[in-house]
Order: sequence, then structure tokens, then C-alpha cells
Amino acid sequence: MVPLSRRVLDIQKPSDPKGLTLEAWAQGYMTGSLIIMACITVANMRRKVMLHKLILIELIFGTFQGTFIFPNPPYYGWYLSVGAIFLNTSWTLHNVIAWMKNKPFLNRKASLIYICTVIAVQPYWIIEIVANFLYFNNINNLFQYTRPYEALFRDPWWIFTCCSLFWNIKRRYEFGIIELIRVSPRFGILLMAMVLSVSFIIVDVLSVTHVIEGSGLPDGINPFWKLAFVFKCLTDTVILDDFKTALDRLKQYRLERMGSAVSGFGVLDSNDERRRKKRDVDPLAAWDQQVKTRDWGSPQFDIERLEFELQRPPAVAGAERVRSASTV
Repeated sequence: MVPLSRRVLDIQKPSDPKGLTLEAWAQGYMTGSLIIMACITVANMRRKVMLHKLILIELIFGTFQGTFIFPNPPYYGWYLSVGAIFLNTSWTLHNVIAWMKNKPFLNRKASLIYICTVIAVQPYWIIEIVANFLYFNNINNLFQYTRPYEALFRDPWWIFTCCSLFWNIKRRYEFGIIELIRVSPRFGILLMAMVLSVSFIIVDVLSVTHVIEGSGLPDGINPFWKLAFVFKCLTDTVILDDFKTALDRLKQYRLERMGSAVSGFGVLDSNDERRRKKRDVDPLAAWDQQVKTRDWGSPQFDIERLEFELQRPPAVAGAERVRSASTV
């Protein structure tokens, strides 16, 4: 490895067409994806929910490091180094968010170990920020020593969270993975994003440790961490709440469907019978009850059907006219 030295570097913005194209594509892909996910988060987040606000901050902070392709020297190194501060903060924030989402599945001891180790590695990120500034401003090459250890201080908590979710789905719930995806395509996207993020983390490690080399990565450019980061953020965005809450909703939905199936075979209790009679007599009351009892926050809610759901069916409209005529 090259010895630590000063003023022997000439780190510049990518200039050859192949390297410039690859880096510009990777940054544009990351920035565009994060902006779209931030908009979706704003549209779906609930007030006074800290987890949702942290996800939005994570996405906003990540976008700054997706635009350093534009400045030219001498501003290039300064712009990249300042953006790295927000990016590294976003990575730490992602681990905190993963802890909050996975916390209901953890006992107190495991939860404390998780969050305390996230806090314990923060000195490394301070050194990494300083090394990034020194390297891209051509002062010394400390960054070449710290960069290979980046994944070690960034990703173990996320890999643990992914494994924990798969394990808890198998152990605590009666869903198989395929059945879960059929019931909730949103959870299918979540699991797919987890697998892809871990895959790109592995490729990133192989790249920075020079296991993967060749003309396919010009000028030492590495787009893999950007791809891994996008899929990490996607797991936060596709389901904003913690994993246990989302899975409990799916379990309740499944039980309700099983109950409906049993009722369809004629096994009705007295309350079911009274509700059925009321529904036959007063369709407006039945519609209002359906709207009140619908779980609008469940993963099964299809936003594209919102307008349809809020429209009164013809039978209900007729019942309204009858009611208004009787009150005159």
C-alpha cells in the first residue's frame, strides 16, 4: 500500500469520457431516486411520528453527495467533502431508523447493544470525514487507509436487521415468504430491496479491497455504494412504520379474511346475523360502517381506489333520497 504522505496527490474530477459518464449516471440515479422517495415519504408520513421525520431527513441528507460532479477545481474537493458530512450522517441515521423499526422484535439487552454500538463507531466517521477532506483537496492520502473499513463501520447493523426481519417472519408469524408477498406486494418490494442492498454492499467491499479491478471501473470510480444506499432507503420508504406494526396489520387482515370465509359457509354468530339484517334493511348504514371500520393505514389499502371508495353506490344514493324525503 502507498505510504501515508503529503502533497503527492493529484485527485481531480473524472475527466475521461468513460469515467465521467459512469460517475454522472451513478450520482443522477442516486439523487433522482432519493428525491422521488422523499416526495413519497412526505405524501404518506403522519404528524408527530418521529420515525417518519427521521426517514425524510435521511433522504434529504443523502441527496447532497449526488451533485458533486458539477463543481470544478478548486471547488470540487470542498464541495465533495462537505457533501460527505451529510452523507455519513445519513448512513448513521439509517442505522438508527433500522433500530427503531426492528426494536419491537428485540429484548432490552439486544436493543441496548444495537444502539450503543452504533454510537460507539461515530469516532471513525469523524476521522473518515477529515480523511475525505484531506484526500480530495490533495493534502494527504489517509482516506486510502480508512475507506476499505467503511462498510465494517456502516453495514453490520443493517445486515443484522435484514436477517432479523426474515427470521421473525418465519418464527413469529404464520406467513411463508411467498404467501406474504402475495398478500402484500409492498412487503415483497421491501424484502427484494433488502436483498439487493446487501448484494451491492458485498460488491462495494470487493471493489474497495481491489478484489474487483479492471477497465470496467475507470479512475477508481465506485458506483456500488450508491446503489446499496438507494435500496436501503427504499426499505425505509416503502413501509414507513416499524416492521412489527406492519406485520401485525397483515396478520389481522388475514384473520379477518379467514373469519369472512367461515361466515360465508353459514357459521354466523348473533352479532353477525344482526349486522347482516341491518345491512339488508339500511344500505347507507352498512356503507358508513364499512368506511369507519376500514383500516386506512394497512398495507393492503390501494391509494388508486380511494376515489372509488369514497363514492356512494347507487343503492346508498337511493337510500339517501328516501331519507331526505321522509324528513321533509
